[in-house]
Amino acid sequence: MNVLGKARRVRIYLNEDDRAGGRPLHLAVIELLRAENAQGATVLRALEGFGAGGRLHTSTLVDVVARLPLVVEWIDRPEQVERLLPRVLELVKHGLVTVDETEVLLFEPHPVRDLRPTVAAGDVMSREVDSVSPATPIREVVERMLGKTYRAVPVTEGGRPVGIISNGDLIQRAGLAVRVDLLDSLDANERKEALERLSSGTAADVMTRDPVVVAAGTPLPAVAELMARRRLKRLPVVDERGALVGMVSRLDLLRTAASGLSSTAPQAVELGLSREQPLARAMRRDVPTVHPDTPLPEVFQAIISTRLNRAFVVDADRRVVGLVSDAELIERVTPALRPGALRALMNRLPFTHPREDQVGAHTRGRTAGEVMTRAFAQVQETVPLAEGIAIMLRENQKVLAVTDAAGRLVGMVDRADLLHGLLLPRR
Repeated sequence: MNVLGKARRVRIYLNEDDRAGGRPLHLAVIELLRAENAQGATVLRALEGFGAGGRLHTSTLVDVVARLPLVVEWIDRPEQVERLLPRVLELVKHGLVTVDETEVLLFEPHPVRDLRPTVAAGDVMSREVDSVSPATPIREVVERMLGKTYRAVPVTEGGRPVGIISNGDLIQRAGLAVRVDLLDSLDANERKEALERLSSGTAADVMTRDPVVVAAGTPLPAVAELMARRRLKRLPVVDERGALVGMVSRLDLLRTAASGLSSTAPQAVELGLSREQPLARAMRRDVPTVHPDTPLPEVFQAIISTRLNRAFVVDADRRVVGLVSDAELIERVTPALRPGALRALMNRLPFTHPREDQVGAHTRGRTAGEVMTRAFAQVQETVPLAEGIAIMLRENQKVLAVTDAAGRLVGMVDRADLLHGLLLPRR
């Protein structure tokens, strides 16, 4: 039996007569999860039960049949649960909510998902958007970006987006010494020091003005083409008045393309994305690689040679045995070596140390094989794009190793490559 990966299971215990905004609470929860592209949720009706109040609810008592217990069970990726659970808890005022780790052994969605004939940005966007005003201090902007799904924050004035702040803006204009996602790899004192070095300005001082936006009704192929052409990871979505209503990302588009639509269904044809292209048409062949015995300084060099900040570890036959990322390298060096490591990664400079013989003493491992992770995903070059996207999403990876029929590494793809592949002419 093939284990597809780790997930989280959320159980929400309610009663049939619980309400939210005048609607049944369980229906409000289901509609929220569906609108935010959750993987799936089920409402289960219990035969009987009791809660903290001790009152028995049972289908055999006619006078309380309308108060039977309900359980909403939702299973999804950990990052999706972290993103949506706070909004679920806003709806659930009374009851019990539990979260536990689970393993997905089988996930084969039905071939056709319920989509309107024309799928638009508003259908797949995330509605939970944390925006800031032009007067928001820069440090607050960074703190609000920590731990969030999106690594960019829209700047709004009167509800309309007037700017956007990304990792690049903070590094180039605010003095942030490390990407926001790498801040999570630092300890509390190092993170505090990095925040204290930020400039004392406001969002207006560092934002990219007049950001590219899309209307909620923009068809997904047009959104995908805009993202690919402008090399954008995400776009603010606005309504007919120009007010911010959500954010759409490459990840949202990839999830839609891999959501189980049949390539012959009218909805898939209308979507206009080439899901059946072989992965080989989208992959890049200039893959940074190292061997298990490659010394750490050379591993740094391989990682900074590409914008992906990752390198695959291969054996003598070019079979992938591991993956090393910049975040993992930072986690594996001691505080004494971390400033130099960060400078090397951020400025794409050689990683050196005054005493090369001391590098090993300041790292948990001297070679690629000692610092690599085995949590990587790989797929054959003949696999259709839709399947490659599904594997990337399921394994929660940002890159895929692409192999030939013998399992040898021949290329790699990231999210941008996959999105571009979806736009290639069919053949």
